[in-house]
Amino acid sequence: MQNRKPIIAIVACHKMIDGQSGQAVYQKYIDAVHFYGGNPILLPNTAAAEGNFEALVAAVDGILLTGSYSNVAPTRYGAAHIEEKEDLGRDELSFKLLAYADKQGVPLLAICRGLQEMNVYFEGTLYPDWREVEGFYEPHLEDASQPLEVQYQPVHDVIIQAGGRLKAFGDKWHVNSLHKQAINQVGKRLFVEALAPDGLVEGISLLEHPFMIGVQWHPELNYAQDDLSKFLFTEFIHYASQNQAQ
Repeated sequence: MQNRKPIIAIVACHKMIDGQSGQAVYQKYIDAVHFYGGNPILLPNTAAAEGNFEALVAAVDGILLTGSYSNVAPTRYGAAHIEEKEDLGRDELSFKLLAYADKQGVPLLAICRGLQEMNVYFEGTLYPDWREVEGFYEPHLEDASQPLEVQYQPVHDVIIQAGGRLKAFGDKWHVNSLHKQAINQVGKRLFVEALAPDGLVEGISLLEHPFMIGVQWHPELNYAQDDLSKFLFTEFIHYASQNQAQ
């Protein structure tokens, strides 16, 4: 079908809602996709099941891996620490979506936890907590005592690297930062798109792919005002539209 909005699959996360187990996506991700011309659909963790997955992804033009309260399971990248904030269903679905996007060339945008999943899928590793690593000094983790509008304010620069996709935007930008896990070893085949001034990896991409980019910050918050957020979502939906037309 031509002239329809590209369908963007947004991975859902396990949430406790009024004391009951549920699957959820923050509205800001849905709104950002809709604002830039995508047609968002939400994928619960049961989408990873055989039979379900193949039928669902056949209808998808782009994939969005969101940030989340949970963290990637240590066993995914060969770590042995205890992770209290796991979501194994989210892990299973996200890694299947990454494999599908990698093989089929489906555009994919990965945000925060999504960037970490993307790095691990390509055999990279993570720091469970960047605060335990000597040398990182930027305020990468939010002050949870502050209201959300303060937590999501830009707090440090990212330095955009030459030779990547983000270079078309510019050389540097000021971003928000709300994360504990961070990239340690960069995954195979991945290009480092952006670094914080202290060297923490803030952006990665698969340059051989039509469009696969991961960012450590949250472009979905001020998606209609922030210039780098505009660039990321505009490019993502553009490539999803191109994928739909094929």
